[in-house]
Amino acid sequence: MVSSKRCKMASSEENKPRADELTSLLEHPKYKEMVAYGFNNQEQVQVAMLVYLYLSEAKQWSELDIQPCPALQLVTLYGRPTQAEDMQVLVPLGKQTDLSPQRLRDFLTHVPRPQDELKLEEPDLMTRTVTLAICDTDSTITFYRITDGFVPPDPPEIVAEKKAKKRQWKKRKGQRT
Repeated sequence: MVSSKRCKMASSEENKPRADELTSLLEHPKYKEMVAYGFNNQEQVQVAMLVYLYLSEAKQWSELDIQPCPALQLVTLYGRPTQAEDMQVLVPLGKQTDLSPQRLRDFLTHVPRPQDELKLEEPDLMTRTVTLAICDTDSTITFYRITDGFVPPDPPEIVAEKKAKKRQWKKRKGQRT
């Protein structure tokens, strides 16, 4: 099961790197932490940093953190879009990254689970889910959620509740303009 969502971080004009922005990125504590993992994939570290900044600053995810995945030589991200939502696992990748069914299986198998999932009584009954955050050269990030097996649809009550919340949000957004 794969679902996707595209997010544009900034226009290409706004995205032209300047020396001071690049320096501040290289000095960021999370970037230094990612580099310290010692993985030989510098592009993946840079993409992970872009996704981290996007989620933490633009989307204001809570409990956002980074974690190494030595088995795959990748930096992974963990966080919650809101306090009420479950912890999500993200694998930041560049658009040139080769993906195959086996590589997707490796993500589901080797990327560590979030700590709150490990505390469940029967974590093996949970459907493994990993979100791929694929970053283009213009900083557009496309999110693909992959799962191990089928994910049952939400019950009608939850779907109706989500639609109502979305309508409320659109209504409030329309009142602001």
